[in-house]
Amino acid sequence: MATYETAHDQLITIGDTNIAYRIIGPTSGTPLVLAVHFRGTMDHWDPTLINPLAAQRPVILIDSPGVGGSGGEIPGTIAGFAQVYIDVVKAIGFSQIDMMGFSFGGAVAQMVALNAPSLVRRLILCGTTPSVGSNVVPGDHAAFGKLLTATSFQQYQEAFVSGFFASSNDAQAIGKSVCERITKARPQGMAFVDAVVAGKQAAAFSRFMDPGEAEHGSYDRFHELRMPVLVMSGNNDVLMPTENSILMWKKLTNAASHLHLYPNSGHGFIFQYSESVALLINHFLDSE
Repeated sequence: MATYETAHDQLITIGDTNIAYRIIGPTSGTPLVLAVHFRGTMDHWDPTLINPLAAQRPVILIDSPGVGGSGGEIPGTIAGFAQVYIDVVKAIGFSQIDMMGFSFGGAVAQMVALNAPSLVRRLILCGTTPSVGSNVVPGDHAAFGKLLTATSFQQYQEAFVSGFFASSNDAQAIGKSVCERITKARPQGMAFVDAVVAGKQAAAFSRFMDPGEAEHGSYDRFHELRMPVLVMSGNNDVLMPTENSILMWKKLTNAASHLHLYPNSGHGFIFQYSESVALLINHFLDSE
């Protein structure tokens, strides 16, 4: 059974684009499909989160077009990213999945569930935001700018640690250890998405948060979600403000929804509390 560290890349052609993906864990069961954060690839997950999840079920990682091992061009919209995930899992042969997205990937996950509701059995939204709408709180532009403009690994590491983790010495030390753990998890791991591609990702996210594009977003569609939904956040997220996770949870009026906020943590709670997060997700996915 493949682990996060040993899983091999596979390719599937969608249209005329080769998309890279990995299947980790057992070969049977409802797979959990993960959508990664801004500038991330399949190599930017944490093995201490992924392996406990993959011990229970297949876990599918996907590189979007123009990212990591995939060809093609970055989609111009979050809905475009979502459609790639929909097309890939169907082409692999799955008729039902559980969908989880973190940060930027959480926006993608929302649109997967909204645009292919019969495909998604359960939805998990981690440290993310709905599209533009009333009471949506903007993230810290300076912290996002550091992530967007980093060109060297050292700059990216500094932006990751300062943006994902609290400013205390202890929290920053945790962030550095997380970054090291992720970086060393796979031999010959891929670099983070370069600044040019990151700019295209940022443009797609900007459209998601543009009032003029609101009809194509998620904010006014949360009532459509009827599958169980788990919303998670750090209690002091500056990149994707915690208030937005609470807002999403409140807007899930037709879903069995759950909200969990992790203490003393920011955007990187999913890594800071990776083992606890995995336990909660496994319980959510396995519950009746």
